[in-house]
This record gives sequence, C-alpha cells and structure tokens, in this order.
Amino acid sequence: MIPHNRTCQSEEIVAYLDGELDARSLARLEQHFEDCPVCAAELRAQQSLHRELSFALMDEPMLELPKNFAQVVAARAQSDMSGVRAPRERRRALRLCGLLAVVSFILLGGTALREAVFAPLRAIWKVGVALFSFLGHALYDAGASLAVISRGLTSRLFLHSPRGMGLLVLLLLALAFFTLARLIVRYHRTRIIE
Repeated sequence: MIPHNRTCQSEEIVAYLDGELDARSLARLEQHFEDCPVCAAELRAQQSLHRELSFALMDEPMLELPKNFAQVVAARAQSDMSGVRAPRERRRALRLCGLLAVVSFILLGGTALREAVFAPLRAIWKVGVALFSFLGHALYDAGASLAVISRGLTSRLFLHSPRGMGLLVLLLLALAFFTLARLIVRYHRTRIIE
C-alpha cells in the first residue's frame, strides 16, 4: 500500500491508461487508487478526458455540403414558402388571425360604445346635480324668506295689536298659503293631463 503524498506521479496515471505498465506496477498502482482518493479522482478525470478526445477525434467521414449550400437554402426559403406548413395549419392560423381581428375590433368598438353611452349619462348626471342644487338653494331661500316675513309679521301683529286680531291675521295667512299650494298642484295636474 502506497500512502498518499505529494510525490504521486500523474505520469503513472497516463501510463496506466495507455496500458504501458508491467503487471507488478499495474497491481501496485491499482492498490494505490483504492487507498488514495486524490489519485482516484485524477484517474476518473483522465478517463473522462480520454473518452471525450476519442469521441472528438473519431475518423468517421463528415457529411460534405455543397459550397453554396447556405445561399441555395436561403433562395428556396424566400421563393417558396408553400411547403413549410400544411394546409390544415394555414387554415388554423388564418382562423386565429380572424379571431384576433374580431376581438380587437370588439375591444376598440367597446371603448367607443362606452364613450357613446356614458357621455350622455354623465351629462344627464351633471344636469340632475345642477337641478338638485338649484332646488335646494331655492327651498333654502324660500324658507329663509318665510322666516324673516313671519318674524316681522309676528312681532308686528302680536306686539302692536290686540291678541285676537293677530291670531286672526295669522290664520288668514296660513289659509292663503294652503290655498295657493292647492291651486299650484291643481294647475300642474291639468297641464300633465293635457
């Protein structure tokens, strides 16, 4: 058994691979490969390199291509594409292109349709908001006006006139507002029926 040391010779591994060792040296080196992992790894690496070189340097004749092979292939490819795909594949590709065109038209048309539908709705919404705002302001102003008028009338009627007279005027004013409201509602009903 040869212990592993730095004096392991890689030339012996090459001689071992080439079959140049006598029987005694061959047996001694094989025993050394079992005991020395460094040399065993070197043997495997050398065997792998030997296989790769043998494969690369095989003497099989290479297929000879014509000198203008690339130009001939390029010219054929440019002039005749009919043999590249089967008719079934061309029909499938044509259907797929048509489907993609229809989907893109739908999507583009959907955007235009959305603008056509939602633009009037947005305009109606803005008009509704403006109308609601106007009505809210009008009701607020009418309420404020009524409050000012009623405060003025109440102070004038109750403070400066006998109590019965003020109450009578207040009832007449309420009756007038009620009658006015009924007349307005009746007017609008007759306008709707016509």
